[in-house]
Amino acid sequence: MPSVTETSSAAPAAQAVSKTNLSVRRYRKSVTGLTAAELAALRSALTRMIALSDDRGFGYWAGIHGLPLPISCTHGSPLFLPWHRAYLYYFEQHLLDQMPSGQPVSLPWWDWSAQAGIPAAYAAAKLPDGAENPLAGAPISGIPAAQFNDENVPQVDHTFRQPGPVGPDQGPAGLPSARQVAAVLALKDFDDFTVQLEDLHNQVHVWVGGTMSEIPVAAFDPVFWAHHTMIDRLWALWQLAHPGAGVGSVPLNHPLGPFPTLTVAHTLTTTALGYDYAAATSSATPA
Repeated sequence: MPSVTETSSAAPAAQAVSKTNLSVRRYRKSVTGLTAAELAALRSALTRMIALSDDRGFGYWAGIHGLPLPISCTHGSPLFLPWHRAYLYYFEQHLLDQMPSGQPVSLPWWDWSAQAGIPAAYAAAKLPDGAENPLAGAPISGIPAAQFNDENVPQVDHTFRQPGPVGPDQGPAGLPSARQVAAVLALKDFDDFTVQLEDLHNQVHVWVGGTMSEIPVAAFDPVFWAHHTMIDRLWALWQLAHPGAGVGSVPLNHPLGPFPTLTVAHTLTTTALGYDYAAATSSATPA
């Protein structure tokens, strides 16, 4: 298994595991840019992950973000972006493990700044052949009943959504606009950038509604991963536009628990983790 080495002069050399050959970089695409075969492979891999009940499974990785306790996700701090990049990285490694042979598909992003609503690939409950669409929702499993309460989150056994209004000019009740994204990408200071990007992130969680609006169970919704891949992509675009900007006052050797081997230093570039973002026509581009 090859290692990933952070070579930036701003950080000490560090290593993290990767299941991929870094000489062949993976490219994350927009969900609307996936071919029919890629979408089928993604659904197949997700279905296989959902069926696993061990630490390779969807329920295990979804549960790291919130319930079951302890809640590990980091919000409202400069660690928000590094922690979620590490989280996506490990989830994607296990997703790739379940891909059909010869059909590796990286996590796609959902460009919600187009304000078109839930992507069609994630919205339809049924596929054309009548099978359940695993991208439309997933079981919520592995959480002891005692960890559900009215102040935390009501007990549910499956994800659901209650999306808000679609289209432009919906204000805070709608999805963030391309103009809002451009304004955030134009910020020069990392601390300002991460705070305002997290605000847009929060707006999307609230817009989707249902279990996506509840931190303890949000990651059980498959659209969570497309949303957070978009957030990671925007950070990557900001990093390209502001080389050397770093991550504010966060120590580069800060561990990103509960993930073994990854520190903040590993998250300074996507390519050090073996992936990049495919170029695409998008309403969310650097200013």
